[in-house]
Amino acid sequence: MAALELAACDASSNRTHTDYPDEQSEAFNVYARNCSECHAPPLPSAHPAEEWPNVIARMQQHLVHRSMAPIAVADILVLREYLETHAAGK
Repeated sequence: MAALELAACDASSNRTHTDYPDEQSEAFNVYARNCSECHAPPLPSAHPAEEWPNVIARMQQHLVHRSMAPIAVADILVLREYLETHAAGK
């Protein structure tokens, strides 16, 4: 019973913040800015590196269908590098 009470007091069990890799980097800022307009940004580890280009392309299509500005080419390059660097299996 004591272990259960200790677990309930554990601050990490009440976390509302998701820890992303390299949160202080400019690449993370580009990621957060571009991937949070419509939804919470997924963790880079949500997909293996080889899937991220297709995910980014699909999100570009969603932006176009919603008449929103597409992601700038320079930002796409930064996004790909950030996501592929921190992808599942890395």
